[in-house]
Amino acid sequence: MTDVQQRSIAAGFLHALQTTPALYQEWNAIPKDDAVAIGALIQKTMGLAQAPSVDDLNAMAAYVDKNLGDQVKALQASNPDMPSHVGSMFLMQQNS
Repeated sequence: MTDVQQRSIAAGFLHALQTTPALYQEWNAIPKDDAVAIGALIQKTMGLAQAPSVDDLNAMAAYVDKNLGDQVKALQASNPDMPSHVGSMFLMQQNS
């Protein structure tokens, strides 16, 4: 995946999480260290031919963390059950 694709998919998926409560619930139920499940959900949601690789997911997460903080805050504000320490949006360790 190119860097443009990674950024676009990350932004699009974050927007989808913000605007689709059922998608948010599905994403929230997946352990955030399960790259296969997260990748499959992104693939299904964004209509991708292939699921993002772990490297793609990490690049997307870094982009979200660095550039889309306001959108993450909005998502957290509307979903009190969202972990407060997002770290990497798509691939993170669960807070236990």
